[in-house]
Amino acid sequence: MQSDENWDDPSIQEFDEMQKYAFVTQRALDNDFIGYCYREYSDIKIDSGWRFMHGDEEEDYLENPENTETRDLSEVLAWKPQLKDILSAKRNTEFEWDIQTNSFIEITE
Repeated sequence: MQSDENWDDPSIQEFDEMQKYAFVTQRALDNDFIGYCYREYSDIKIDSGWRFMHGDEEEDYLENPENTETRDLSEVLAWKPQLKDILSAKRNTEFEWDIQTNSFIEITE
């Protein structure tokens, strides 16, 4: 039996990723700024692995669950369209906002 559907289609994979969620710090939301983000592995299927932060949060702040919100990745992308260029990045990657280029650059150190 042949199927007309091509599940390897990148647009389908991208749509699937947009149905997942990400964590965003309240400080990033309050200041309308993402200065640092990373993608990690998650055992939870609906977790994209993305974590978005203002960039100057202290460890104590990050450990308090009240300082982080869960948002649909599509909602985060609508808020910060500049993220589109990095959302397909592999897990275990980090990025920071570069003011000079107005884009996210990968941290490789």
